Amino acid sequence: MTNRAAGVVAAVILAAIVGGCGGSVEKPVTKDEIAHAEEKMRKLPSVVDSERAVASIVQQIADAAETIAPELDWYPIANGAQGTLGCPSPYLETNGVSRTTGSLTSAVPISDSDWPAVLSVARDIAGRNGLTSFTVRVDVAGRHDVVLHSPDDGNEIKLGTYKAALVNGSTGCRFTEEDLRKQPGN
Repeated sequence: MTNRAAGVVAAVILAAIVGGCGGSVEKPVTKDEIAHAEEKMRKLPSVVDSERAVASIVQQIADAAETIAPELDWYPIANGAQGTLGCPSPYLETNGVSRTTGSLTSAVPISDSDWPAVLSVARDIAGRNGLTSFTVRVDVAGRHDVVLHSPDDGNEIKLGTYKAALVNGSTGCRFTEEDLRKQPGN
């Protein structure tokens, strides 16, 4: 290897190390951004109330899917949890938390012929409840996976089918009821 080629290789390696392999360095969150996030969360229901609302939407979608595809046999999986997964920055720097609902699953998957109708009714139900954004993660024959989410409050529903069918949800970042009762700054 020539000196010039070795220099180019060294520069590329150094750039990858210094640049984090294409990653970007995020600026620190300001106190004003944190205060704005807290103010926004004070206008939202508590995390428990939000979880109940999202769980209701999950159930409505499962019920509607079963009307379209009666072979579906939904059963609950009690895998709900609380954490900060639904709390991106600057919400992550607050006392906010998010909750996942339990999942509803069917050992019988949603067929490709029924998928468009199930997806349509799921989008209608979600949309009536403020989950108006839609992300397709997988859409191939025999395998479908979408996320219906709210651009305003972070709530989301996941609906998918492959070897089984699954629907579950999670809240956006919220205060607990106790945190909502506290006045800002206390």
